[in-house]
Amino acid sequence: MNALTGMWQNVPAASRDDLAGARRRLLDGMRARPALTTSRRRVVTAPRLLAAAGVAAAAVTAPLVAGGGTPAYAVTENPDGTITVALNEMRDPEGLRADLLAAGVTADVSFLAPHTRCADSRFEGADPSYGSRGHTEAQLRKGVERWRSFAAAQVVDVREIRIRPEFIRPGETLVLEFRDNQDARRPWRLGAWLAKAGSPVKPCAPVADAG
Repeated sequence: MNALTGMWQNVPAASRDDLAGARRRLLDGMRARPALTTSRRRVVTAPRLLAAAGVAAAAVTAPLVAGGGTPAYAVTENPDGTITVALNEMRDPEGLRADLLAAGVTADVSFLAPHTRCADSRFEGADPSYGSRGHTEAQLRKGVERWRSFAAAQVVDVREIRIRPEFIRPGETLVLEFRDNQDARRPWRLGAWLAKAGSPVKPCAPVADAG
């Protein structure tokens, strides 16, 4: 069993109520003040509005790319110490990496085509979630709740992930692999792992993946 497959997370599908709410919030947002930016990082005053607007657009036009001038992504530091990433378009991985670093998280970001993944053995995992070829499926499922990789980054909404820095130890790298899912309701899948402190992360070499 290769845990690389088991750790991929789907974006939850948007309901009819979600889309109706997105439309209302989008109209309200158009009457609000423009988003503020600083030199430290890209800040969006209403990240969930952007995510909802992307959902509404996708429901009509179906492409992954969000239109109307919506930024590719937004990184927001929350009062509780977590970080929200709203991913509207799969481009500029280096920009996203830089903004996460400015927010205090060392990350490696890859955007992948459909039915591909990064080749194995890019880094040494901080827990068994990465490169666990000797483990049975039952062992993997049982271990997920204890693995920090699973707690450090999770999909929380359509086009949004939540990063919890308290689960990332000094020197570790959060490795994020986003794969185009070819589905407007679930636009991408996320593979997230922690690279052990002192373990360099090799560049992503895309390979075919049937999962």
